[in-house]
Amino acid sequence: MLTPDGWSFSHFFEGPYVSATERALHQAEGLPDAYQPRLLSVPELYMLTLWLHADPETDGTTVTPGTADLLVPLAPAPPGIAPHRPYPVADLLPVLSTRLAPPPLLGSAAPA
Repeated sequence: MLTPDGWSFSHFFEGPYVSATERALHQAEGLPDAYQPRLLSVPELYMLTLWLHADPETDGTTVTPGTADLLVPLAPAPPGIAPHRPYPVADLLPVLSTRLAPPPLLGSAAPA
């Protein structure tokens, strides 16, 4: 949520993502580089990810993950995506994009 001092995390009050977010934040604190934590929601996959933005001093207006950012899927994560593992953006975004792509129409040729 936007506060007079800039963007600030609002709150969770129940559900599996409370402890998963806390765990991921503790993991992030142990990384060698400093990051600005954000939450990235992928509603189509019922997925919430801790987005570790590589520029901790930014004003929070960046809307897409950058190449130096990390994404940490929170548990429960979709099948085939390991929760609480920091993924470079270049490794996880293609997986998410493939899963979000519409399925081919019945009777149409598969892409080459």
